[in-house]
Amino acid sequence: MILRSVPVALLLVGLVGCANPRLTLDNYQRLEVGMSRAQVEAILGSPRECHGALMVDLCTWGAGSRAIHAQFLGGEALAFQYQGLK
Repeated sequence: MILRSVPVALLLVGLVGCANPRLTLDNYQRLEVGMSRAQVEAILGSPRECHGALMVDLCTWGAGSRAIHAQFLGGEALAFQYQGLK
């Protein structure tokens, strides 16, 4: 029984450890249109994912019901939106 609990405990620790402590409403309010991606990453850390085409990148920090999304054109922020931040 103890051996079966160890993988579950490690998974839970890993999931909790993946939460980005920088995902706060205060940090979201620091973001400004025109910032470089490097400036945004200095505030939020590395994004969970980014994808794009034709010089437009869509990046996400966080996941599910707690996230910040950013759109970049040529490396400059165009728009931000958030969900589930306090």
